[in-house]
Amino acid sequence: MPESVKIIYFYLVLLLICLALGGCAGQQASEARNPEYESQKIVVEGDIDEPKEITVGEMRVLSQQKLDASLTRTTGLLEEFNATGPTVKDVLEHMGIDYRDYKGIGFTGKDNYYCLVTPEIMAEYEPVLAITVDGQSELSEELRPARLCVQGEFGPYWVKMVDRIVLYKEIPEKDITSIWVFKNLAEGIEPYQYEYYGSQDDAIELAQIFSRFDNVDSKAFFTMKSADGFKKNEAMNMVTQRYYIKVTGEGAPMNMAPNIKLGMNVMHIAWFSTNADAAFFPEEIVELTGEEQAGAQKGVTLRAILEEIGLTDIDKKQFEVIGADGNSVKVSGQELNQGILLIKDDGSYPVVWTEGEGLNPIDNLMRIRSN
Repeated sequence: MPESVKIIYFYLVLLLICLALGGCAGQQASEARNPEYESQKIVVEGDIDEPKEITVGEMRVLSQQKLDASLTRTTGLLEEFNATGPTVKDVLEHMGIDYRDYKGIGFTGKDNYYCLVTPEIMAEYEPVLAITVDGQSELSEELRPARLCVQGEFGPYWVKMVDRIVLYKEIPEKDITSIWVFKNLAEGIEPYQYEYYGSQDDAIELAQIFSRFDNVDSKAFFTMKSADGFKKNEAMNMVTQRYYIKVTGEGAPMNMAPNIKLGMNVMHIAWFSTNADAAFFPEEIVELTGEEQAGAQKGVTLRAILEEIGLTDIDKKQFEVIGADGNSVKVSGQELNQGILLIKDDGSYPVVWTEGEGLNPIDNLMRIRSN
């Protein structure tokens, strides 16, 4: 046998041995996985015929996405790690589910922390369910069975210990007809003393706020937006019990609940809404709307507030601007731009008008209602 052929034969044999050893190593690694760990399940339920489930082991067989993950908590703390796992889209497709058929997808952790993701977020950020973090295929107790990674979104979207996904086929459209000043709306409600990392701050239970709204649809989204523009949706049934808005202390106004950990809150809330009502915090919403000059004073136009909260067809509607004392002024949508909400040091929020005859000022705004 020529020397050159011997050399080629030698290397072929060596290659086959390496491949065999590699296969054995891979098989041993697979066999070495903890069956109990791999059998952990994520249950998918909601608006489907019957609940479906997928195990960690089954998720490993799907296409794996590697992610240099980085998220900013609402406290400003940056968290970075390497993550690997299938996309939520692929997990749902494995079960025969197309996420585009749903208006919302809720992710719940074993600690009952919850976050609602819209199809728009799914399409833009392509969330991943990480089952390996920093090279560890068995996640710690505070992460397993999977961690939701939404690269590009703030910390509240990065749900840990995901074990349940809820699909929402229909979400009632928002049709906001009343916009309230939160402080005046909450007048008379006894604050709850909420313990927040060493301090006790005043907090208002949302259930008591909802009782003062005109109409709350249990199937609607509860939407919050912070003064820096961060927006978060929740399913209504997640905020109707033991859910609070902290109104004093660090980060206020801020959402609070037993299952919301530090850095997962929405701090400095500018406004929130249900299906028909919204409430806003003037000191915060001004960061989103900017200010207009009203004589020697500055304030926010009523129209800018309504547009920020999401009202449409304002010019076609009629409105009633109502004060905390019951006095009111009826105006057209066009006239709302002439109304300026002022923020006074005494805690009142008067409305003055830059133009228009017969438009009386409001001493302290309670709400704006569309007719």
